[in-house]
Amino acid sequence: MERLYQDYEADGFFPIMVMYDGTSAAAMDLANELGLTFPVLSDPGLEVFDRFNPTGETPNSAFILPGAEVHSTEVGWYPALVEELLYGE
Repeated sequence: MERLYQDYEADGFFPIMVMYDGTSAAAMDLANELGLTFPVLSDPGLEVFDRFNPTGETPNSAFILPGAEVHSTEVGWYPALVEELLYGE
């Protein structure tokens, strides 16, 4: 996902990784370990997880449009959807 962020950041792609287990320190450690430059958040109360992942399956990708409108949620990761959302392709 880091590569996608670098490729599409200028076009408005902004990923946020949400960890549903672990602490803020664990989220920071993961981001540092993987060299991530986008936010990695801890969600131990499952507030974000439950809102954007109603099935509870992981990994889950939620594509959020401006205004916090959910475009879609998908189990897994679908890089092609990034271009579709950004460019309508």
